[in-house]
Amino acid sequence: MGLFFKDLKDDLSESVNNLPDDTNKASDDSDDVMVNTLDDPELAKMAEAFKMEAQEYDMSEDTSSPETDMGNVSDKDETKEDIKNAAENPEYIADETAVITEGLSIKGDLDSLGSIDLFGSVEGNVTCRGKLTVSGSITGSSKANEFFANDAQVDGDIEAKGAVKIGQGTVVVGNITATSAVIGGAVKGDIDVHGPVIIDSSAIISGDIKSKSVQINNGATIDGRCSQCYADVNMESIFDIKGKKNK
Repeated sequence: MGLFFKDLKDDLSESVNNLPDDTNKASDDSDDVMVNTLDDPELAKMAEAFKMEAQEYDMSEDTSSPETDMGNVSDKDETKEDIKNAAENPEYIADETAVITEGLSIKGDLDSLGSIDLFGSVEGNVTCRGKLTVSGSITGSSKANEFFANDAQVDGDIEAKGAVKIGQGTVVVGNITATSAVIGGAVKGDIDVHGPVIIDSSAIISGDIKSKSVQINNGATIDGRCSQCYADVNMESIFDIKGKKNK
C-alpha cells in the first residue's frame, strides 16, 4: 500500500512539473496564431496597397508644389504682360475703380487706366481712361472719358471725351471741353461742347458757351456769349438775301 501511494505521489509531482511546459506551449501556440494572422495573404496585400498609395501621395505633393508655384508665377507674369500691352492701346479702359477717400490728400499727379472716385483732395493733374467722379477737390487739370462732379471744388481745366456733368453745389474755375454737358453748378470759364448743352436753373456761368445746341432753363445766370457754332445750320445761306433775289 505504501508503495502505491508513493508511486501516486511521484505521478502527481511529475504532472505538476509538466504544467508550466504546457502553459508555455499554449502561449507559444497563441503567439504562433497571432503571427500567422499577421502573415495572412489578404491582410498583407491590403497593407501593401495602403503603403503604395501613401508613397504615391507623398510623391505627388513633392512634384506638384513646384509646378503650382511656377504656374502662379507664370500667370502673374502673363497678367502683367497683358496689362502692359493693353495700356499701349489708347482705347483700352480697365474694369477697375480707384477710390480716393475723404480723409486722403494727395500732392502729385494721378493717372489711371480705369475709373476714379475722388472724395478727398488732389493737388495735381488727374487723368483716367474711365469715369472721373469728384465729390472732393482738385487743384489741377482733369482729363477723363467722362467727368461727373457733385458738391466739388475744381480749380483747373476739364476735358472729357464724353459727357461732363457739373452738379449743384460744385464750383469750377477753368475751361470745359466735352461732347455733351449738363451744368447745374457754378463755372468760371469757357464751355466748348460739340454736342448739346443743358444749363439748369441753378447754374451760374461766367464765360462763353460754344455748342451744337443749348437748353437754358429758367433761373440760370449766364455772363458771356452763347454760340451754336457746331449746329448743322448754314448761317450764310439762310441770310444771303441778295443771292435769293437774284435767283
